[in-house]
Order: sequence, then C-alpha cells, then structure tokens
Amino acid sequence: MKRQIYGLLGMVAIAALGAACKDDPLADTGGNLSRIDLEFAYREVIIGDSVRTFAVEKDALNTPLPPTATVRSCNAAIATVLPASDAPTQRTAFFVKGITYGSTCVIAEAGALSDTMQVSTFPASITISGPDSIQSGAVTGFTYTYRDRGGNPVAGVPVPVFTTADTTRAKALAAPLGNVQGRSPGIVRLTVTGTGSPAGGVTAFKNISVVPGTFTGTLTPASGGAGDVVKVTRAGGAPAFDSDTWIAFGAVDTYVDTLATTPDSIKFIVPGFGATGARTFVITGIGPSQVALQGTLTISRADFLDPSDPASDDPATAPTATGNTDLFGVLSGTCTDGVFTDPGDDCDDFFVVSNPLARPDTITVRLDWTQTTAVDVDILWCRTVTCSSVTTGGGATSAKPENSTVIIPANTTWYLWINLFDPAGTSHAVYRARVRGRG
Repeated sequence: MKRQIYGLLGMVAIAALGAACKDDPLADTGGNLSRIDLEFAYREVIIGDSVRTFAVEKDALNTPLPPTATVRSCNAAIATVLPASDAPTQRTAFFVKGITYGSTCVIAEAGALSDTMQVSTFPASITISGPDSIQSGAVTGFTYTYRDRGGNPVAGVPVPVFTTADTTRAKALAAPLGNVQGRSPGIVRLTVTGTGSPAGGVTAFKNISVVPGTFTGTLTPASGGAGDVVKVTRAGGAPAFDSDTWIAFGAVDTYVDTLATTPDSIKFIVPGFGATGARTFVITGIGPSQVALQGTLTISRADFLDPSDPASDDPATAPTATGNTDLFGVLSGTCTDGVFTDPGDDCDDFFVVSNPLARPDTITVRLDWTQTTAVDVDILWCRTVTCSSVTTGGGATSAKPENSTVIIPANTTWYLWINLFDPAGTSHAVYRARVRGRG
C-alpha cells in the first residue's frame, strides 16, 4: 500500500518537473533592464524650434520599464535637450531644440546601456535684401539672411545660390555672390535657394524691375522734327551697338538705319509728335547683354512734314533717290481718295528713281512702317511726272511689309510713290523704304 502511494507521488513530481521545463527560459530576467531605445536614429530640427521624442527602457521580454534614463546633447551649442513627460506611458520623453546650424547627437543612458540619435539643425527660412529696381547694364548687389523660426538671423550656414527667372532681363553673376546684372527692361523674379530641411532647401523670391540706364553719349543734331535723321554716338566705355540694337520713343517704335549702324553710332528717323518739347527715347538690345539706355531728344517742330517734301505731295518736287539706299519719311493726314492731290495732308511721298543704263533695270523696294495697328501703306510707281500712268509692282496690298518689283526701261525716270492708303485712326506713320537692285 505504501509503495503505491510513493509511486504516485513520484509520478506527480516528474510531471511537475516536466511542466517547469516548458516555461520561458528568460522568465527569471523579466523586469530587469535589458536595452534602451530612442524613438529615431536621426532627426532634423529647425533652429529656434523643438521636436518632441522619447527613449524607452525594456527588459529581455521587450516590456517597457519605468523610466529612469537620462538624456543629453553631444553639443548643446547646436541642439539642447529639455525634459518632458509622457506619464503614465512608460518612457522618457524630452524635447530637442535647435540652437545653431550644424550636426550633433543626443544620447539616452540608463545604467550601463545607451542609445544615440543623430541630429541636424537647419534654418527655417531665407530672405533677400536689395533694391526694387536695377539699371540695365549695371551690376547691383543683393544680400541674403538665413533666419530661425523666430525670424532671428542664423550664421554659419553654407552660402545659397542666386538665380533669375529670365536671364534676358537680368542675370545672376557667379561672383561676387548676390551680384545681378540688369539687361533688357521689364520685371524679373530673383530667387535665392539655400540649405534647409527638407532636401530642397529654403527659398525666397523678389520681383525686381529692370529700368534703362542713362544715355551719356551725343545726338547729332540735338533737336529735330518729323522725318529728320539723328545720329546717336555712344559714350566712351559704353557697350557697343550691334545688329539688333533699336530705338523707341515710348510706344512708338522708330526704325533704325541698319546700314549706318556701327559699334559706335546708329541713326534713326524722328517720328512726328504733333508738339514740341523734350521726348524720352530708349535704345535697347545693345551688345550681347542686351543693355538698354534712356536719353532725351528735343522736338523742335510740331508738324508732320518730313524734310523730303515739306511743301507738297507733288512728284515734280520729289527728291532724288541715289543708288541702293534706305529712304525714310513720315506720312500724315487722312487720305480721302488715295490720290496725291489731296489738299491739307501729307499722305504721299515721292522719290525720283532714274535708270541711266542702256538696258532695263530691275528694282525692288521693301516698305516697312512703325505702327502696329491696322495702318495700310502702299507702294506705287508713276511712269510720268503727272502720274498719268501708274503701276504697283505688287506693292499695293494690305500686307506688312509691302514688297514691290518693277523693271524700269533704259534711260528712263520713274517716280516711287509711297501712299498712306489707310491711317486707321493714327496721326502719322513713319516708314523706311529699302531700294535695292539698281545697276
């Protein structure tokens, strides 16, 4: 009987021992500090701002333990650590505040254990300082300032990059940093892009107006009226004129005699203004930088009569066009019937074009005029001084420019007739007729 009881007790003991062997072998380490983990391995912090994070102490079963960790900054001049509380959550909360630009770390320690988080600090913004307008052709300096979250300046950040939205208006120079060269007049956006978070960095924008510089050269003559030719000579050291340099009086573009354009001088014909006084002109497209300069011309005559026919529109008093040349003039008034006998206007200009050769001569004329409205100017040819016989050579259309080609017989004189057929409400039209093919 006793033997059976002892046998039964032995079996119970063996079963208990077997059950004990199936339990977690780390059960005896539960509640003991096994590791400490920071929330992140890397954080970016805006200077003057703070981010909240935490460290968790755990046992071998990965169970959070009551917080006892201490947290410190590796360089408090770059980022500091400020205490916080996440109670009743089992973790050590804290703030990381950005102080200056740079990189540092935060270390959480508990007992002999620690964990490290890398920290980078960045400015919150960048600003541009400088004038609202710059002169064409001049170099103007702009400055930048990195700022923290509170708007305070931040030092030590890598230099930014300046760019412009339209390099034909203004160009940011590679050096010195922030220098911008004005080019053609207009509004352009200046951008500065600097180091920041996220990777795209921080940017600032400023709209600047590019205005013409001051023309310091000479005008010959210094005054004039409709149809007069003025020679513009650049000042010493000023950028040289080139093939795309042109002149405008406000919204009225004036054609430039490109045959007379040199690096030092350029000619233009004075439009009719209908009043005397000072008029501002702008020379644009000067040199590879497309510089613009502004000057003043004194208008001495209020009429629209150009020097080629100040008295009448009569072909009998027409000036002679010599060789292959550019002819300039001003047409004005309302041509009621398109005939050169209209009184009280200057709708027609005539030029003598002779062929002294013993053979026919083919002449071509291209006619341009300045107005951008629906003004219509035509080319006609009178075979006689009374214009009893007229041809157009294809130059009496609504096209702009007009082009005419005629064959003048040997030893014959014709009269080039330029007619303001439809002024379309404008007071006058400034034109250029390019005569080619002679000889």
